[in-house]
Amino acid sequence: MIILPTAYFPNLEYFKILFEQDTVFVDGFERYEKQTFRNRTTILTANGVLNLSIPVVRPNGKNTLIKEVEISNAEDWRKDHLKAIESAYRNTPYFEYYWDAICDIINADHKYLYKLNFDLCVHLIEKVGLSLDFEQTSEFIDFLENDWRKVLHPKKQSKFKSKHYIQTFEERFGFQDNLSVLDLLFNEGPNSISILQESN
Repeated sequence: MIILPTAYFPNLEYFKILFEQDTVFVDGFERYEKQTFRNRTTILTANGVLNLSIPVVRPNGKNTLIKEVEISNAEDWRKDHLKAIESAYRNTPYFEYYWDAICDIINADHKYLYKLNFDLCVHLIEKVGLSLDFEQTSEFIDFLENDWRKVLHPKKQSKFKSKHYIQTFEERFGFQDNLSVLDLLFNEGPNSISILQESN
């Protein structure tokens, strides 16, 4: 059994795990942890690598389960995120093929972070061309051998290495590894699955 944390526009390592599996469970019953990919993604812009974070509310403080974490609308983060993503990728070869649907999901009135992430991930799995059962857990599951909840973390050095693909601002910043799957999809489109297949 493979178990992953929920993630906002997951990175390529996350999608490589999905690529290699027939069934993956995403955890909704772990306690929410700050400063992780659960509410953060990384893209490449004209000014370099940029982290985008969704502001959240934890109704039960440190004991809040991930499924209970609410999206804060105190600031217009949707507008900021969409503006940043559009600015970064509007000149990529496949932007127009994917942009409208992504906007629709972001602008939908999601109350909970977990539901937004799940809807985005299901959509991106389809667009990348993966074939797997992407399931939600029904209870908290203790640590497993194939448990990625603590491994996929911004502060932990990843061993994942993507096969090279053309990035919009590569000439300026060099190739940036393990960005959001958005970077791959907008740049490579239908070839994204081949890049994942050849990544280690």
